[in-house]
Amino acid sequence: MKVKQTFKNSFYALKIVFTYAPWFAGGYALFSLGGAVFTLLQMFFLQHLVDSVMRYASGSEINDVILWGVLYVSSLLLAQIYTFSLGKMGRFLNRRLTKALSPAIIDKFGRIEYYYFESADFQDIMSRMTADPQQMIHNTFFSVISCINSTLKLIGILGVFFAASLWVGLGALVIGLPMTILELRSTDKKQTLQRENTPDKRKEDYIQGLFSNRSAAYEMRIFGTKNHMLALWRAVHGKIVHRQKDITVSYIKSRSIVALLKILYASFTIALLAFYLASRRVTYGVFVSIVSSIGNLFSILNTAAYSISALGTRTHEIGYYRDFTEFAERRQSSAGMDINEYSIVFEDVHFTYPGTDREILSGVSFEIKEGEHAALVGVNGAGKSTIIKLLCGLYKPDSGRILVGGKDLREFSDADRNRFCAVVFQDFCSYELTLRENVAIGNLGAMDDDQKILSVMDMAGAGEVARLGLEKSLGRLTEDSIDISKGQWQRVAIARALISDAAFIILDEPTASLDPVAESRMYESFSSVMREHGSIIVSHRLASAKLADKIIVIDGGVTAEIGSHGELMERNGLYARMFDEQRSWYVDSEVTE
Repeated sequence: MKVKQTFKNSFYALKIVFTYAPWFAGGYALFSLGGAVFTLLQMFFLQHLVDSVMRYASGSEINDVILWGVLYVSSLLLAQIYTFSLGKMGRFLNRRLTKALSPAIIDKFGRIEYYYFESADFQDIMSRMTADPQQMIHNTFFSVISCINSTLKLIGILGVFFAASLWVGLGALVIGLPMTILELRSTDKKQTLQRENTPDKRKEDYIQGLFSNRSAAYEMRIFGTKNHMLALWRAVHGKIVHRQKDITVSYIKSRSIVALLKILYASFTIALLAFYLASRRVTYGVFVSIVSSIGNLFSILNTAAYSISALGTRTHEIGYYRDFTEFAERRQSSAGMDINEYSIVFEDVHFTYPGTDREILSGVSFEIKEGEHAALVGVNGAGKSTIIKLLCGLYKPDSGRILVGGKDLREFSDADRNRFCAVVFQDFCSYELTLRENVAIGNLGAMDDDQKILSVMDMAGAGEVARLGLEKSLGRLTEDSIDISKGQWQRVAIARALISDAAFIILDEPTASLDPVAESRMYESFSSVMREHGSIIVSHRLASAKLADKIIVIDGGVTAEIGSHGELMERNGLYARMFDEQRSWYVDSEVTE
């Protein structure tokens, strides 16, 4: 089964390479396979050179010595030129393949269903696939070509060995088979080790990353948890090292057996050929040619065994890449939607996250008209953020419908959604790019519009960050980069949404890093931009809800209440109770000021 899978994935890798770089791959393959000729020519020329020298020593002409000497030296020189040229061709093919294949891989990441990114299985496959799949495919192609090349060389050299002596040829086969088997067993153990270590390696990397994370480092000092975290790291690292130790011991045993086989074969071959030479059954040329080629035989066997071993490992990795390419993709509408107005309607929407049993939304229904300012409120875990993920098309409802402008959201393309909404999620992205790029990513057409960028930053309360300069690199990627606080990153993310020309601006818990008074002031500061946009604010804090035209209260996965702030306070229901509970936050803050 493993052999079948190796062949299957090898052909798959070849197909990819020849699809994205057909001419270069074909040229490299043909040129590479020609390398087997040099091994046989060198043996042939060396044999005749030695025999001609022996004849010259017996009184023959020197012409044959010169001829075979020139041919032998020329074959050595051409072999060096060939090796250099093959390396250059390989590097060129690598660049060509990376240039052609990388955009396709990146595009695939952009098209697969979002829910995969929240799956542990998906994360495991990403870890095992390696961070550079195009290099993995390139290496698999090289391993396939190397296996074929080594096989051709072995066939040629074994043919010469069998021609000299049946026993010399059989001895080469006897040593070659166990070497290959031992390497393949080592490969299988390495693959098992990789599978077993993947979850622990991710955990190890995560814990180690905490020590360089600013927020985590701060908390570890405050709570004195450094030693506890170090103990967790040592525990998981110890499991990884223990598995690797077992593999290392097995590898050393295999290497020792192979070394012993090589010594036995070399001793046997030299002794047998010396006997043949003494009995005149072989010439001096054959003796020297075969003996000098024993090292070459070992080298070819090592290369062949390594290539097969590497091919087993790489085709195993290719299997993860194939799994990646087979992940379901979001269905894209071929043409843009003709939408005249952007009202939002949820009709009895039910939803359960893939791989779970608990229903998050159990029949949510509401309407938000175009240009309306709405607030989604409720306790943590009520389903507010899930509603936003559905509205953005990251997930699809299990039942019910989501309509935008009277059209089913399932039919929207990415471009349609971009015109419809711009979002700031709780776990927004902090791009380690320039400040200008961080904001203008929300509207690439405004990349050079300094006034617009500065304006939305001011509305988002990010004026102090703007004073760093729009060309300042944020994060830690370069030496001149500056890392800003989490709250400042959040304001930059809000500015990114505000610069969009989308019909609705959606803010999902956008002010979690702000105190209640600063939150209220920030909402007031950019309320002017909302005159040109509809908005949906998701928050468990209710100060922002007072600014909304419509408040939608979500409780237990259903729509509990809908109305304005005044209407809901008059009803004295869930919203009124929540607001009264939070009222003290703002009163106390104002008194403190």
